[in-house]
Amino acid sequence: MKIVGLTGGIGSGKTSVAKEFESLGIAVFIADKESKKLLFTNEKVIDAVRTLLGNDSYITNDKGLVVPDTKFIASKVFNNKMLLNSLNQILHPAVRTFFKKWILDQKSPYIIYEAAILFETKGHLSCDHVITITAPLEERIRRVMKRDKVTRKDVESRLHNQWSDAQRLELSDFVIINEDFHKTRRFVLSIHEVLLKN
Repeated sequence: MKIVGLTGGIGSGKTSVAKEFESLGIAVFIADKESKKLLFTNEKVIDAVRTLLGNDSYITNDKGLVVPDTKFIASKVFNNKMLLNSLNQILHPAVRTFFKKWILDQKSPYIIYEAAILFETKGHLSCDHVITITAPLEERIRRVMKRDKVTRKDVESRLHNQWSDAQRLELSDFVIINEDFHKTRRFVLSIHEVLLKN
């Protein structure tokens, strides 16, 4: 099974591009979404996160369920690169283990592995090709502020923990400039055709 990595900085539009590939019948694995699920369900992950960040990283919600306090976790790691790296070292091996099982059930001609920090975690080494999505920086900041209801400073601190577009592009096979929906769709269709032939 051919694995195609899909990445890009925060606010670049990875989710919308992933949906375009899904509309073409391509199976998509969204690593960030799966890592969030593991924070809820995987006992080893839960224990490791509590050890790393303390018991305040989990709270009891109004239904009596113990759930991750994602705001608390984010406040701890986004301004502390060492803690963020430690959290990634907990989550990413667990995500990769789940991905290896997931891929066995897929039937599409190739699969998309979407991850915000694909290069930072060396996930690209397991991919046959990599697509990087770019968008103007100000547009990305605006999108994230609106989507996550956070300040510009919050977004900038997250950007600081990710690779730059220049670093990503150096190791990518394809690039999608995600400014205009119709152009983005044409990029996706073109890449899809190339991937089907190779």
